Amino acid sequence: MRIAVIAANGRLGKAFVEAALKDGHNVRGGVRGVNSLAPHPSLEIFECDATKADDLRVLLQSAEVVVSAIGHVEGSAPDVQTRATEVISSAMDELGIKRYVDVTGTGVRFAGDKITLIDRFLNMGVGFVDPNRVKDGRDHQEVLKASDLDWTTIRVLKLQNVAMKPFSLTLHGPTKPYVGREEVAQAMLEAIEQNSFIQQSPILSKV
Repeated sequence: MRIAVIAANGRLGKAFVEAALKDGHNVRGGVRGVNSLAPHPSLEIFECDATKADDLRVLLQSAEVVVSAIGHVEGSAPDVQTRATEVISSAMDELGIKRYVDVTGTGVRFAGDKITLIDRFLNMGVGFVDPNRVKDGRDHQEVLKASDLDWTTIRVLKLQNVAMKPFSLTLHGPTKPYVGREEVAQAMLEAIEQNSFIQQSPILSKV
């Protein structure tokens, strides 16, 4: 498949690009600033600000699937995910691309979610320290729900630099407490390759 990856040079983006290339996909990587991705014959690199429609039109050309690895980093706007999702959705509609996969926190809740104590505790902390981050995740989800895209949002509790371990994707959890970026990347790729969880937000859980 031809996969366009937004924020491809971030920590999650790099993990996804490496996993997709390993599985034989062609990747169009959208980066901001210095490109830190290793050269690969199936990888093309494009400068891309996901809030700019012109940049997205170039990146998404000929793509069959769009992946967003956008997250909150130091200096990012409090509504960066929502703003980017609005522009991405519009660009995908314009180009006739349907499949979209991204990631957000488990602070985005759905009826039936199995919320563990650690999940509740950590999200209360994030909500107290950075409420805009939680709101952004919820608002971006509403943008997707209102769209015509075949979207999937992988929900995770907390990304950490830990080794990849077995996981499963479940519609309502419970969440796996410690999640490595390689696991999330593999989960996103699994949803793409299996064409699963269409217009759903599964939680990355234990096996």
